[in-house]
Amino acid sequence: MPKNNSVIFVCCVLCLTLIGCANRAEFKPLSQQYKLAPVTDSPLAQYIQSQLQQSSLQYSSFQHSQTSSQSNDAKLTLTGVKPLTDGIDAFIARLAMIEGATESIDLQYYIYRNDETGKILSLFLYKAAQRGVRVRVLLDDLTTANGDDGLLAIATHPNISVRLFNPSYERQYRGVAFLWNFSRLNHRMHNKSLTIDNLVTVVGGRNIGAEYFSADENVDFGDFDLLAIGDAVDKVSTQFDTYWNSAQVNSIEQLVKAAEPHQGNSTKLEQDKVLAKLDARASMLEKSLMTDEYVTRLEKNTLLERLQNQALQWYWGEAQVVYDPPNKLERNPNDSILLDDLSYFLEQAQYQLLIVSPYFVPGDVATNALINEVKRGKEVTIVTNSLAATDVLAVHAGYQQYRQKLIEGGVKIYEVKGNAKSQKSKKTSWKGSSRTSLHAKTFIIDQQTLFVGSFNFDPRSALINTEMGLIIDNEMLAKEILAGLALSANDKAYEVVLKNGELVWLDHQHNKIIYAEPGTGFWRKFLADFLALLPIESQL
Repeated sequence: MPKNNSVIFVCCVLCLTLIGCANRAEFKPLSQQYKLAPVTDSPLAQYIQSQLQQSSLQYSSFQHSQTSSQSNDAKLTLTGVKPLTDGIDAFIARLAMIEGATESIDLQYYIYRNDETGKILSLFLYKAAQRGVRVRVLLDDLTTANGDDGLLAIATHPNISVRLFNPSYERQYRGVAFLWNFSRLNHRMHNKSLTIDNLVTVVGGRNIGAEYFSADENVDFGDFDLLAIGDAVDKVSTQFDTYWNSAQVNSIEQLVKAAEPHQGNSTKLEQDKVLAKLDARASMLEKSLMTDEYVTRLEKNTLLERLQNQALQWYWGEAQVVYDPPNKLERNPNDSILLDDLSYFLEQAQYQLLIVSPYFVPGDVATNALINEVKRGKEVTIVTNSLAATDVLAVHAGYQQYRQKLIEGGVKIYEVKGNAKSQKSKKTSWKGSSRTSLHAKTFIIDQQTLFVGSFNFDPRSALINTEMGLIIDNEMLAKEILAGLALSANDKAYEVVLKNGELVWLDHQHNKIIYAEPGTGFWRKFLADFLALLPIESQL
């Protein structure tokens, strides 16, 4: 057989083998595990109980017509949230939550990087498990490449379980397996939540990685989370259980055992050796962090002090936790998905609608719907990334096809600058990096009600990936966020308008009009225009 033909033959055999592995994997059902009852006697529980009592008093004094029995009901159904706009605050909040855990930690993320922030968070999780806390880690499998050994090692701990959403059954040649099994593996879990003792949770746009917590010198994501207590927490826990126990999830032990049969059946002696190594690594990491610059920045942060002194301001209101089913692509057509909840939410706007989305690809239907809202007298504003700020060129290519039509229809558009450093505020998650990028996802209607979560205004979030978020009704919070955006718009974003029928970018900070995509070179513009020609919008 000629050499070239031999190479082709080997490649075909390899591909067919991978296809077989990717499709034939069968596993025994995992044990069903569920949320634990909220703790009642820990310092964290006592703090939250005091806040709930205060919220009940505040609510009853505000609602003068309420009876005392109704105000007691309000205490049970209200949710309190604390916005986390600063990267350091957002990381400190997570560490403080984990450190305060006494019974359970449920962690669910699309990305969990093995960088400085990931290692610090893992150390805190490990120390929690060491003191007897049940730790459940649920990650999307797409970004766990080369991480099986580490995940298997931590899952050796008797108090830590690790499960992966919609995993590749071929663990070594995952790129090839993805191509051959694209229809299944293209479906990802984009949900993000961290819940402690079924008492407090944080949901929003942040993954676990340096760029989300102001720890990356090269890029910093302007992001947004909500720290929440009260009624919504148990609903987030229910969401987590739904995914944890779904058919779309496998344990790391199952996957490693299937890929390497000699793995996954370790003896007690081998497990003890792994745990001893984990202890040693944890000790080494803890020592190295004593002189870490980022840890020094964390120690100077005041959020922990405000938590300890019960000085945080909570915003209270009725809240709804919304999320996709894990089997989003296989669901019955009559089943509800997150898009249905958000569509209904946005339709409730009476006079004003704000959409903040880093990846904004509305499509024809949503574009026409937004323009129609303007025709009905509503103010519609979009905040998204500029070409210079986006980290996904293909998404900007999809967005730019609808930009001019939206502006012609009366929709206001602001694009975040790629180096949006604020000279007015030193407490911003957008300072100190060579490139900044918007990553927050929030929608606000009528200066009253807001959605915060993982959902981007694009086809992938709408129809392919699973998403989640929190809708809360609080006028003060909504107005404060809007005021903050208005205050920072001049120096952090361009206003995109039409001049003589052409798009121009208004840089209000420098009182300039820019006639081409600002802050970008020829090749970046060329690539965006080229990608716009490709039929890939459904995947954006």
